[in-house]
Amino acid sequence: MRYFIGIDGGGTKTHLKAISAERRLLGEAFGGASNLAATPEKDVENNLTVLLQNFLRQAGLSPAECGGLCLGTAGAGSKSVRERLERILRTIAPTDKILVTDDALPALYGGTLSGYGVILISGTGSICLARSEKKTARTGGWGHILGDEGSGYAISISMLNAVMRAFDGRGPETRLTPLVLRHLNLPSPELIIDSVYHTGKGKSDLASLAFLCDKAYDKGDSIAKKIIEHAAEALSAMALAAEARADFQCGNKAIPCVYAGGTLCGSAPLRTELEGCLFRSGTRLRLCECREDAAFGCALIASSI
Repeated sequence: MRYFIGIDGGGTKTHLKAISAERRLLGEAFGGASNLAATPEKDVENNLTVLLQNFLRQAGLSPAECGGLCLGTAGAGSKSVRERLERILRTIAPTDKILVTDDALPALYGGTLSGYGVILISGTGSICLARSEKKTARTGGWGHILGDEGSGYAISISMLNAVMRAFDGRGPETRLTPLVLRHLNLPSPELIIDSVYHTGKGKSDLASLAFLCDKAYDKGDSIAKKIIEHAAEALSAMALAAEARADFQCGNKAIPCVYAGGTLCGSAPLRTELEGCLFRSGTRLRLCECREDAAFGCALIASSI
């Protein structure tokens, strides 16, 4: 039986799915990290080797019947990263039909199943990809210094800034202050500086605080509301710009704008505000849940190689 393998490579885990030519799920498996930005190349090769070998053995699939393999991972927009991953896969994959791509395209394929539409991702960072039958356009994805507007990191930084301004008397009091202090187990905002600068916390650690903004938003906090609104406006601008650049030719037909990433998926207030921004813009974009995940999307791409 002919089958296709999709691999969603992450910085902490890797998710594999295999589908038949009829798009029926044949099985899935999880393995160690496969993102070269966060994991040494030798470890990535070992993790992928173990994942593939174990999956094929347990699923009872013949390597000779694999029709294609696609690996999607953050950072693969870089040619050098793609080449390094392709080199690894050439030695361990059960097929010579191999594609390595960034994580946005598989998310779009998994989200829409057609590969056409818009995928808006907000997790630790943010990125948007639009794909029509004519063009593919990307907006965002420039990292926390150059971009990542509307991301969990951006929300958390705005939130912490608001807490410190309130402490200084430069800004209004906010419910964010007790929420942040309680979460970090700190008695005073003065000690936030140590938690942010001197504990070795990275972008992901800071981004994980974003859910506190939702809590304050739900309690009617005006500062939290402004932060969420600003994040929604930034994400809406990314989606609208990507839509325009992709030049969709579908008349008045709605265009699916699927969302992904821990921040957007986990924040009902952010999605509500984003839907409002898109509605007021008059766009044809319609925010909707992904139909399948990125691993399934990778498998779909593999079937078209």
